[in-house]
Amino acid sequence: MSAPKYSEGQKVEYHPIGGRSGTSTSTGTITRVITEPDAAGDTGVTVKASPGDPRYEIENDNTRKRAAVKEENIERVVG
Repeated sequence: MSAPKYSEGQKVEYHPIGGRSGTSTSTGTITRVITEPDAAGDTGVTVKASPGDPRYEIENDNTRKRAAVKEENIERVVG
């Protein structure tokens, strides 16, 4: 079990939809690191997070909407 790679407050570039399937990237700020099943994002959908498979609640810089994103869908820290 590894610790989450990113932390709250970091600005990141990420794939908001479909992971790395060729979709464009967005930027946003991590507002919460989720390490257990919990409701997340503006929709409140329960995500199946765990310490070994965390989800990151990210607030999009353009839309200000929040969504839960898997670690593998985050490209890099920006800024």
